[in-house]
Amino acid sequence: MISVPRLALVALLLPVTALLTSPAAWAGPAEPASPFGLPASSPAEISSDATAVQTRLHQEQQASGLLFSIVPHKSNYLLPVSYNRKPNHAAYNGSSTHDESLDNLEVKFQLSIKTPLWEKIFGNNGTLYAAYSQLAFWQAYNSKTSSPFREINFEPELFLAFTTGYRLFGVTSQLATIGINHQSNGRSEPLSRSWNRITASMLFNRGDTYLTLRPWFRIPESRQDDDNPHMERYYGYGELQLLQKIGDHTLTLMLRNNLRRSDNKGAVQLDWSFPLHKKLKGYIQYFNGYGESLVDYNHLNNRISVGVMLTDWL
Repeated sequence: MISVPRLALVALLLPVTALLTSPAAWAGPAEPASPFGLPASSPAEISSDATAVQTRLHQEQQASGLLFSIVPHKSNYLLPVSYNRKPNHAAYNGSSTHDESLDNLEVKFQLSIKTPLWEKIFGNNGTLYAAYSQLAFWQAYNSKTSSPFREINFEPELFLAFTTGYRLFGVTSQLATIGINHQSNGRSEPLSRSWNRITASMLFNRGDTYLTLRPWFRIPESRQDDDNPHMERYYGYGELQLLQKIGDHTLTLMLRNNLRRSDNKGAVQLDWSFPLHKKLKGYIQYFNGYGESLVDYNHLNNRISVGVMLTDWL
């Protein structure tokens, strides 16, 4: 029987294999694509029938040429009302930074940016990106402990992105990536958490429905250096994201699972972003499962959050 890690490695290689597959296996690309997902002959303005992916990549292309611009990577948001039904008190037992209990209510926010380092690597396709994301959990309302930042996750990464544009049975592959990812919380023992992964992704769409498959392979560490053992049992070997555009509203479902029959664990996150202001969206997020943050990788969280979003996935 094939082991789960081997299955994960196979899944990791699928996006790369898809890039090398002969177009005869597909219906073929609709038009030659540029590194930013637009037809090679596309004018400066994006066409009215462009997908949400093409529109975002076109806007990123314009912004990347400006000296003082910052291009978003993942979603950027601020959730000043973030309620966790059962905080992870056990992780902080014996820690001098959290002598008292945690509040259920805190602030959660994420900042995520990227920049292209090298474009048109393979002919008229392929862009190398450097990206940085930061996810923070702030006990802003916990005055008893001087309102500390409970957890901050730092996530630098380097990845190659390819536009594809192949169609099969009405489904279009929009984008494929492969790269290396580091994630840590910058803490000392016993709260130190970190891991390194090789990641890949493949994005498909049909109309206003988008599906992203994102497998990963954890780079092994020695037992003495591993401060979060058996992390894959909680985070799994990848995640699936389903996004639905409904006018100016965006609904997103994220799923993770460790693919184990016994001791099955995973996570689900539901997002709804909606128009609020010219530059801001209203945002409601629900998370249930393991791995919401690194310090909570083996703790079951059940959280509902409300706030604003600066930039969405699409």
